[in-house]
Amino acid sequence: MSNSAVVHFELECSPIDEDQLPFDRAIYSDIVSAGGHDWRMACTPEDVDGFVSVYLELISEDRNVVTVIFDAAITGSDQVVGPSCFSRRRTVLVYINHRPGEYERSGFGRFIHRGDLGDYACSNGRVTVMCAVSVLDDDTPTSIARAPPLHQKKGIAALLSEIGDHLGCLLDSAALSDVSFVVGGDEAPPLRAHRAILAARSPVFKAQFCGHMLEANTDAPSLIITVPDMDSETFKTMLRFMYTDNLPAGLGHDDEGEDEALLSLLAAADRYALDRLKLLCARKLLSNMTVDTVATLLDCAETYNCPDLKTMCIEFVLDDENFDKVVLTDSFIDLVVTRSPLLLAEMRNIAFFRNNEKHIAWDIQ
Repeated sequence: MSNSAVVHFELECSPIDEDQLPFDRAIYSDIVSAGGHDWRMACTPEDVDGFVSVYLELISEDRNVVTVIFDAAITGSDQVVGPSCFSRRRTVLVYINHRPGEYERSGFGRFIHRGDLGDYACSNGRVTVMCAVSVLDDDTPTSIARAPPLHQKKGIAALLSEIGDHLGCLLDSAALSDVSFVVGGDEAPPLRAHRAILAARSPVFKAQFCGHMLEANTDAPSLIITVPDMDSETFKTMLRFMYTDNLPAGLGHDDEGEDEALLSLLAAADRYALDRLKLLCARKLLSNMTVDTVATLLDCAETYNCPDLKTMCIEFVLDDENFDKVVLTDSFIDLVVTRSPLLLAEMRNIAFFRNNEKHIAWDIQ
């Protein structure tokens, strides 16, 4: 008798036709057996706020306590060499005196935002969500138990780091917090955080907390800092990144709203010297870039010192299919005439160098 079972769900990255979903909007796996119990796993591809959710249900009756580890992960795209898992989540679930028909869902209600599925898609436009359940014996300590690996690998598999989840919970609870931020005006409630974590993540915060201007207040039980020139949502998202090292999903309500949120977040990352956050924002902005938005991104790259983003934007502008369209947009004209006149000369030099390379290559042939 096996103590574990694994199932797979294959999801389309394209928008879902809600008429094709069941009445409860969930896709169910076949019933599987693990640890002498029957289980069913459910995936809701379009749940609250546009998130994909995954759940585990105990189907069979059990009058005792059943403890399990539930794992969910997205497998790597076909562009990744070797077995890979991304967005992996793990939790310990306890079922007590379970009766038949009580299909209580437990698991991850906000597993991943649908807008981020494309980052893991295979060439067929689909992603695979893998779920695993491992039933723990009564004498198995949950602190050392390990769910079955979602891909087979020789040797001893180390548990994936959960520090991001743990620190994210610490931020949410505000337990042991010793600094409060009043952001964007007095009407918003203060955002509470922990000086030690912020100082470790950002040299700007470290200087602010440890510098001479706060020497008299460093022993105070709680410090209040006002940030008047930033909106509360941007600062809150930046804090979330500093605790979890991940860019939160579901920024904005659409592509335009996401771009606005990412631009504000990139500016905040530059202000507090969070280089990884800048790169993550730049990557997402590039994935949404169009003829109408490239000038805004180019301006942002110039302002906040993002050389990789700047290079990719210039490549986009100089592309034969885009150039005639981009140069006629109001945003691009305003950028090269008013905001960054030297940028036009820089682009001309790049284009001239490229043309010479083409001529040289042709002569050699």
